[in-house]
Amino acid sequence: MAFIITENHLAAIAGKPTPLMDELADWINKICPGYDIDTPHEYAHFLAQACHETDHFRTLQEYASGKAYEGRKDLGNTRPGDGVRFKGRGIFQTTGRANYLQLGLKKGQDDLFINSPELLEKPEYAVWSACEFWASRQLNDQANQADNDVLKKKYKGAVHDVFPVEFISISINGGLNGIDERKKFYALAKSVLV
Repeated sequence: MAFIITENHLAAIAGKPTPLMDELADWINKICPGYDIDTPHEYAHFLAQACHETDHFRTLQEYASGKAYEGRKDLGNTRPGDGVRFKGRGIFQTTGRANYLQLGLKKGQDDLFINSPELLEKPEYAVWSACEFWASRQLNDQANQADNDVLKKKYKGAVHDVFPVEFISISINGGLNGIDERKKFYALAKSVLV
């Protein structure tokens, strides 16, 4: 039998309910199992990161304007206005023209998110895009490690010894930004789900 995520699970991890939780839980249950995110440990890691990235499941859009991404060629932001247009959206805050284009290609409609970037703010696409990100980086492999296993992760030009929650955080965020909160949410998620 499939493991079911409820609005109450999300509220327990975040600390209180938000208007997004009901719809997010519904789409998590519909989409995550198709990406083999379906065990309590996998969900604990996935939801801990999601809780941090969405400000306690409050938003599916980055609060900042996106102007900081203007002209960022590493994100594919080569046209005027790309920074604002393709700011972070979705559960894991997909950012940049190149990443929006890549998601459209995975849907078989290369211009889907280029023409309608706000689609990633809808819970269905927010969950789907996070699952695509998770699967493309094979994060279930780390989510299924014991919490005290020491893994190797290269970032900022060096190889570091990290625990699974840190490995996953670096993969999603590019560093250890918000690591204490991510660890807190992971501990809460484990206590609720495992």
